[in-house]
Amino acid sequence: MNVFSPIASFSDPASRYRILQYRHPLAKEGIHLHCRSYKPERNTDPPGWMIGLRKFTGINEWRINNLIKIAGRLPLLIKQSQYDLIWQNRLILPFSHSIEKKWKKPFVFDFDDAIWINEGEKQTAAAFREAAMVIAGNDFLAEYASAFTSRIRIIPTVVDTNAVYPLEKKDQPFTIGWIGSAGNINYLEPVKPAILEFLRLNPDARFVLVSSAPGNLFPFDGQRIIFRPWTPESENELINSFSVGLMPLPDTEYSKGKCSFKMLQYMACAVPVLVSPVGTNKKILNESQSGLSASDTSSWLAGLQTLRSDFSLYAACSGNGPAYTARNYSLKEYTPVMAALLHELSGK
Repeated sequence: MNVFSPIASFSDPASRYRILQYRHPLAKEGIHLHCRSYKPERNTDPPGWMIGLRKFTGINEWRINNLIKIAGRLPLLIKQSQYDLIWQNRLILPFSHSIEKKWKKPFVFDFDDAIWINEGEKQTAAAFREAAMVIAGNDFLAEYASAFTSRIRIIPTVVDTNAVYPLEKKDQPFTIGWIGSAGNINYLEPVKPAILEFLRLNPDARFVLVSSAPGNLFPFDGQRIIFRPWTPESENELINSFSVGLMPLPDTEYSKGKCSFKMLQYMACAVPVLVSPVGTNKKILNESQSGLSASDTSSWLAGLQTLRSDFSLYAACSGNGPAYTARNYSLKEYTPVMAALLHELSGK
């Protein structure tokens, strides 16, 4: 079976972990994913020449930009007729779902965030209605989609435990760690005072931020407040360098749609977690007993101090993470589930 998978980009986290990481495991099940991204990408802003053109013609640069995006997609849209199934990650382009349905191919719409908030309720609802199946990353997302369709399956964002796994811990300073995309560094702002106070109280500790860019939230000194650039090759080693992994989230509708992937990465590496008790974070924390929760500066600081000083608690949290992740949120466990669903939808 051949499946066409339009994605945002090959570096986009949602594309990588929702679809791209299934390519090799699904090939062993007879399902071949053909993943393609489009140029310019969906979130690309209008270039300067379009803004300059508006000054002379009065034509809105965003409208021109969208038209160019749609035109750039047309050659691949035509090729979609060659495939058995379309498995799309989120809304790739404005109105793209309306074009897809004309090919009469089963259309799977996959999403792992509360995308209706930022990408439009009308657009998202239309994609839900037109999809042969909606794959939602958690219960909260599935409940929202259920207002528009009954064709829903919940498949979480999973960890490839062959790529992310515990390493032998080295003798190193107690390390507070965070890994994520540069656009999400702002989630650390509420916990910044607790991190800095913990470092003041514990002169031998350090904080490591792993991302594509450092941002400007922290005063990196390369000694106690450290930025490490993310790469696929270094990801496992970097996470294993953490003593505790942070996942702060505000208690908002958008955060409730988060699939706790960052938290699961820490747990897969036997790193105890300290997280906001929001959405799926709360569910996973209660089930796994792999760390602590925090909601304000005092509880973030207290959580860090507890995980630093309570050795028996730390060992229990560390030991619980890998087994729970492998059993409930691993690529190995969900590949057969995804394969069965795609075979069912394609009829092959």
